[in-house]
Amino acid sequence: MKKMLLVLLSGLCIAFPATRAESATSLWFDPLSQMYGPADAVYLDLRADIDEVDAIYGFGFDLSFDGGGTYISSPGDSGSYLTFVSFTPNSTYFQYDLLFPPLWDDGDSIAGEVPLGEPDVWGSNILLGTLAFDAPASEPFGTESFFLGPPAGDYGIFGEEGLLGATAFMPANPEADTNPVPIPTAAWMLGSGLIGLMGLRRRYWNVFP
Repeated sequence: MKKMLLVLLSGLCIAFPATRAESATSLWFDPLSQMYGPADAVYLDLRADIDEVDAIYGFGFDLSFDGGGTYISSPGDSGSYLTFVSFTPNSTYFQYDLLFPPLWDDGDSIAGEVPLGEPDVWGSNILLGTLAFDAPASEPFGTESFFLGPPAGDYGIFGEEGLLGATAFMPANPEADTNPVPIPTAAWMLGSGLIGLMGLRRRYWNVFP
């Protein structure tokens, strides 16, 4: 009987994370849609609505841009390069210091983590951080062409209950897609294990500062 109960409990532990199919967390850029002229300095806020049950302690994304021939890059000999300058996490909540440094830290990553001992973050219109760019020298462009998403094998939003927001590419304009973000079952099961290790490490440090 005990053996059957252990098998049943083990099965539930495996099946439970797979049943969580989506997160109500939504992200967007502010301003949503704005045109910038050639060589302008550009600043975009990354904001989020986060349910209390989905309170987060970290996030990490890669930035992409589809601007019809304009690319994110270091300055080159083409005038169509949009230069990524920096991402500054909102210091009220986050620091750029993940327990496990993001594998996508290739110069255009967007990441932050709640300092150890501080409460997880939730609420409406939460500022995650601010991006800075130099606009292309040759042509104007609009912010509606920005996208967020983790590259293959990496993750999006971290919560105490596991992975909350592994996404495919996310439109900058939330009006275009405000549905909860689906999480592939396999990614959730892998991510929950990794994030579980993070959570154990955080709790250990909280108890033994």
